[in-house]
Amino acid sequence: MTDTGERLGASCAGERDVLAAAIADPATPDYAVVRALAALGGESNERLARFTGMGREFVVEVRRRAACDGAAAVLAGAPSVCERILESATEQIVASGRRDVEMRALCAAARVPRRTLYNLYSSSTDLVQTCQRRAQTIWRARFEQRVVRSSTDARGRLFAVVDAIDAWVGSTRFRADLLLVARPSLASELRDDDLREHLAEIERFATALAADARVRGPHAFGAFVATSVAGASAWFDRRAAARTASVAFVERSTGLVR
Repeated sequence: MTDTGERLGASCAGERDVLAAAIADPATPDYAVVRALAALGGESNERLARFTGMGREFVVEVRRRAACDGAAAVLAGAPSVCERILESATEQIVASGRRDVEMRALCAAARVPRRTLYNLYSSSTDLVQTCQRRAQTIWRARFEQRVVRSSTDARGRLFAVVDAIDAWVGSTRFRADLLLVARPSLASELRDDDLREHLAEIERFATALAADARVRGPHAFGAFVATSVAGASAWFDRRAAARTASVAFVERSTGLVR
């Protein structure tokens, strides 16, 4: 964690609660979720810059503002040029159902000159990769916040994981999320490295939850959660059965009956 993040955490617990609540709220725009993530300071500048596609200078500036001006100042304000581009590009991918972006249409939607767009992103492929990585980062943040905020009981949070996945599969965002969050790239020029990293981060989070709950084989729980997210379309097709089987798995892992 950076010094800025440490100062925010040490002196402004209430401010951190505001940022965490913004991440958890499904009504929060994606660009504001990214700002909240940067302000919370849970990752290095470089790592978060890559995960969000916003660059190191953006992360450093958000953390500076969080320390100096507070959470409200960080979340307030219209999206920047880069934020508008990523928001509009993501909307275009979801609307078209394809993992490509029509750059001319994007310039009009984001209200940016074509030269500015190409200075930031050399190709549609580069932009789509950034949108995918950003969407996965936002999804993980919201998923983790939902689970952590659901219960103070460590074992209860394992059941909350099942609730969170099931709620996601049943949500209006699910079909759109599949394009960017949980399915391998369709275009051959796009690598699946980001998806593997995304699932590895989910597995790490779930394994830590299981370790906190002192269950045997925490890595098995981590693998179960990552596999459930990767196979979300199968969960959708068999939602009731998938939920029942998942609850039974948690019960066997914890020795508790829900």
